[in-house]
Amino acid sequence: MKMLTSVTLSALLVFASASAFAEKPDFSKTNAAKASYDFSQNKPATGNQLQRGSSQHDFSKTLAATSQYDFSKNRSAVETKPKPSTQHDFSKTTAF
Repeated sequence: MKMLTSVTLSALLVFASASAFAEKPDFSKTNAAKASYDFSQNKPATGNQLQRGSSQHDFSKTLAATSQYDFSKNRSAVETKPKPSTQHDFSKTTAF
């Protein structure tokens, strides 16, 4: 069992260190990095690359959107007092 654990940990160490030392791609050597590259020639995004028009929730499907919902049964909001400001006075600080 100790041998299996040792081999597993060794393998994880090798794979983790290999990805840490992997060479990062240099995108400055691509065609798009050249000043003469014409971005207007790129194909428009299609399929899954397109973002949805809205990611907002559709509240028309909630319980409160139905005619049977009774808003008078909602609990009232708890009234709170404003807290004093905790802003820092930067006129009293010194630079290092």
